[in-house]
Amino acid sequence: MSATDELLRHRERFPIFAERTYLATQCMGPFPRDGYRDLEEYLRSRHLHNRLLEQWLERFSEVTGLVERVLHAPPGSVALRDSATACQAAIASCIEPTPARNRIVVTALDFHSSLHLWSAQARRGFELVQVPSLDGISVPADAVAAAIDERTAIVAVGLVTRNSALLDAAPVIARAKAMGALTVLDAYQAIGVHPVDVQALDADVVVGGHVKWLSGETGLGFMYVRPELSERLIPAYPGWFGHSDFVQFVQVHSFVDGYSPMPGARRFQQGTPGMLPIYGARAGLKFVLEAGVERIAARNRELTERLYDGAESLGVPVLTPRAPRERAGGICLGVPDPEGVVRALAERGIDVDQRRRMMVRVAPHACNTVEECDHFLRVLGEVLAKR
Repeated sequence: MSATDELLRHRERFPIFAERTYLATQCMGPFPRDGYRDLEEYLRSRHLHNRLLEQWLERFSEVTGLVERVLHAPPGSVALRDSATACQAAIASCIEPTPARNRIVVTALDFHSSLHLWSAQARRGFELVQVPSLDGISVPADAVAAAIDERTAIVAVGLVTRNSALLDAAPVIARAKAMGALTVLDAYQAIGVHPVDVQALDADVVVGGHVKWLSGETGLGFMYVRPELSERLIPAYPGWFGHSDFVQFVQVHSFVDGYSPMPGARRFQQGTPGMLPIYGARAGLKFVLEAGVERIAARNRELTERLYDGAESLGVPVLTPRAPRERAGGICLGVPDPEGVVRALAERGIDVDQRRRMMVRVAPHACNTVEECDHFLRVLGEVLAKR
């Protein structure tokens, strides 16, 4: 069986593919059939009321372990939070600016939620250094590295831009280490479609979430923290779920004598987590692990290459890097009235999404077919011809 046939064998796990031509995974991944069963299991667990804690803790640990496997992360180095932004905020709260080291390096094409978070640190005395994009598509790694100096405290950049351009993270991380800065890598748009090995990357922190390429629920993010770093960081806003003995409901009289953080990244957990999204995350993680990220990535490159060629043949500008090694996930198309184009395609049973009211983003899942990509291109040509 070929690699493509092996992936398409999983297609029936995702009900949406029997209903629509779904090409919007970089916005929201197709939800697995087993995920619906897991959500039903969550609803059944609610009937146990106060007797469900043990069952919930088992599922919490299982999902955390699955994330660690996807990231090739050691046990205890991943924590679950309510969003990727919350994960970044947990790290930001641990770092104080000093006169000699008060800069945060970001890029102009990072996800806007991350930029909101890091920009807000100016109130605490940090200075934001934003590396621009000259073409509006990507930010060269050498430009990011050049912005890092001995005054940099944190380098907080995305592994994939809003235009699906892939950052060459290695020289950025190496430069940050040489300058004594922490690296917080937002890999949300890469994890599940591009191989992410946190130990090989050697970033200090890697954050992500479930709703895109991991086909999970909203309301759940995760963070890998390099083990030796997590032991040095003290959460500024801890909670009972990050306590080393949280099930004992430890009485606290003061932070100094009453708080003992959990080892590793899990010290950054706060209050009782939202269990519904945790139940909704398991099936997508299992699919990625069973299918294999390397195989998923190869299939994604094959399909996006076909979409790229087809868009060029239609005369549609592609706002994503041409070289497959420089992109991850989808391709972005410069079309007039992208919102109207997305609506017109939806009326024809084709789902894509638009970003910044400037472009249409097409993001094929590993279980999409070549025929679906060709169908999208054909209908896109018809929609544009009418405009």
